[in-house]
Amino acid sequence: MRTKLKSIILASTFLLTIICISCNATGNLEKVSNSSAIDGVWELSHFYNLGNGDTLSVNTSKVQHKIYLDGHVIWNTDPAADASEWHGYGTYTFKNDTIIETLTSMSKSMQSDVSTYVIPIERSNNTYKQVNTYERNDTIFQNIEIYKKLN
Repeated sequence: MRTKLKSIILASTFLLTIICISCNATGNLEKVSNSSAIDGVWELSHFYNLGNGDTLSVNTSKVQHKIYLDGHVIWNTDPAADASEWHGYGTYTFKNDTIIETLTSMSKSMQSDVSTYVIPIERSNNTYKQVNTYERNDTIFQNIEIYKKLN
């Protein structure tokens, strides 16, 4: 419960920072023109891990949030079993049911040569599904994440 509270506080702090950046010099909030249909706070509801098409695991208790707002993205998740942190911040575009996230700040566990992620999604009014596909040791893995909109 304490870890979940820390995650929510961290996400809220980042969201407040993003909102403050959107303010003009006089402190008045202005509507930014690059908002999109994906803007909002999203919570992971289901996580599936597949290997070569076979389900390896299903997790409906994993805590993960994504916040899209006016071209900015931030996401966080509870630490992994090995205590590694997983979070990132950057910009995004959303077009033709594809989100392109370019992370400019991320946890150490995320750091690699890759900072831009092209994420095709299937979207309805209050949910979306993303499928991340990668290959390791001749096995094709898929992480399927289903998010529900909180606001």
